[in-house]
Amino acid sequence: MTRRPISEPDDRSPARFAAATSAALDAALAAGLKGYDRASALARFHRLSPELIESDSPDAARTALKEIERAMRAERARRGHWSYDLNRHISLLVAHRAETARLNRLLKGVADGPLSPTSAML
Repeated sequence: MTRRPISEPDDRSPARFAAATSAALDAALAAGLKGYDRASALARFHRLSPELIESDSPDAARTALKEIERAMRAERARRGHWSYDLNRHISLLVAHRAETARLNRLLKGVADGPLSPTSAML
């Protein structure tokens, strides 16, 4: 074990911890956006029909976003409960960001293309 000099800053400061946590979350979201598969992500929502998932209309995209937001509210309500799952919450956040970017592209009239993490963070 190496000892550090007294003059070095404490690595356990709250600001450093918050910055590291934020960086880790951003990395997880960026990785999730790269691997986002719309069909499989939205198929978990039983209220969404396959036709609605495949549709390229802005109304279908809004419906999918509303369903994701409903699931996020339900997940937040579980916070602190043993059934809360951080990975499920992160996957919902990834889906929400990806579908928001998709809706923005549909409203602008741009066809579906590869999703960049910066465009999904709008």
